[in-house]
Amino acid sequence: MAPSTRLSARKAKTISPTQDQQPMPGSLSDLPAEMVNDILGYLRPHDLTTLAQCSTKWRDIAESLLWHSIELHRQDAHHEPYGLSTQQDIPRSYLDEELREPRFYRAGGFWDFDFEKRNAKFGTAIRQLFRTAGKSKAWTRLAPIVRHMCITVTHKSPNSIWDMILSLPNLTTVEITGECSPDHHLPPRPASLRSPNATKVRSVRLRGYIPANFVEEICMASAGTMISLDLAALEPPKEVSSNAEEIEALKDMGEYFYAAPQGILWLNQPVTSLFTSLTHLLLCKNGDFDGHLERYAAEGMEVNGVYDRAELRQWQMLLHAVRATLVEILLEQRPIHFVEILSHRLEFSVNDETEYCPNCNRFDQRFCDQILHATFDDGKAWPKLQKLTLRGLNLVGFEYEYRETLSEFAERVLPGVQFVEKKGHYMFYNPDTGTIENLGGVDGMKPQLDIPWLR
Repeated sequence: MAPSTRLSARKAKTISPTQDQQPMPGSLSDLPAEMVNDILGYLRPHDLTTLAQCSTKWRDIAESLLWHSIELHRQDAHHEPYGLSTQQDIPRSYLDEELREPRFYRAGGFWDFDFEKRNAKFGTAIRQLFRTAGKSKAWTRLAPIVRHMCITVTHKSPNSIWDMILSLPNLTTVEITGECSPDHHLPPRPASLRSPNATKVRSVRLRGYIPANFVEEICMASAGTMISLDLAALEPPKEVSSNAEEIEALKDMGEYFYAAPQGILWLNQPVTSLFTSLTHLLLCKNGDFDGHLERYAAEGMEVNGVYDRAELRQWQMLLHAVRATLVEILLEQRPIHFVEILSHRLEFSVNDETEYCPNCNRFDQRFCDQILHATFDDGKAWPKLQKLTLRGLNLVGFEYEYRETLSEFAERVLPGVQFVEKKGHYMFYNPDTGTIENLGGVDGMKPQLDIPWLR
């Protein structure tokens, strides 16, 4: 046999399948559906978008993966621990582990360009798909796919973002952080919202600058199915006066003309019969200004006591409504620091925990009167409650005011319930803009990392 013939035979023997070998499939189409889904699960959104353009079949498969679980936040968003036990079990989408450390992906100036690019593309897609108020054929096809949504809404998000979320009929988990930009722009605020289709949501987490009417719509629409609610939503800045001349005079004198931060008021009706399945509840609001920084505040710069009592009445109304089903409660207040404390000179971190001095900080009297005593010490049972956590509250003077220690109070009114008191965090208020700093992460009430431009 000639050398060339022997070589050809050897090649044929090498590449020809034997009786024990099966030919490899020619494409993804030849693989079992389960294997295809596993393979496509490793693709990035851009790759799935490219695949969706190949054919109608691949469009349907890729779209189901792209839209089933929407995670659109900064890459360090899930670093911090969540407050409620139910939130620990929600699957999270991450990039590679090494990318979760901020220094690996944040460019100069503390900016996350990957998030900005993805957020811009998502905003463009929503504007196109939702341009006919959710009645387009494409949105009718996509909306039922979405089950989980965890996003950061910024001032660059489309105005229709809130209606878009409310239009998702099969949404079960929604987590939204309303972010204030470094130049103090806030997410869009709708004057009105359409009637929601999202009526089966089970887990709701809304933090930061979230419109009050959106909070009301999504909570009321899913009141019967909701099992977990985490709420720390803020009103936009409000000027201390509606008189333009007075505002101008305050500016000329260099005094502050924005009111202290305030939470939203969204619960305006009795809801006893609505929330029938809520088992886990986290409520977070602002506290008082920290006493150590009184030198920064102009006279009259303080939390509005009337508004604060209204917020606590809202908490009280919700707690009374769901006391029969609640298993876990976490109540938190964030004392307010002025943003200047984050300068290098004062060596303060956004992650420093609350410290109270009896001579400098005001005892949280309103919280104790309206929540601890009027709500928990009313003689009525909490049949399923297993854990109550108080975080960030100044209860240093509790024993003096009520003639019993906090632990004695807990044992008396909630026997058998695990009671935890722990330190919290601060909010950082900019009196020149009326906003709080909350860039990055999913906390919504403070920045995720120390901010270079404040150093």
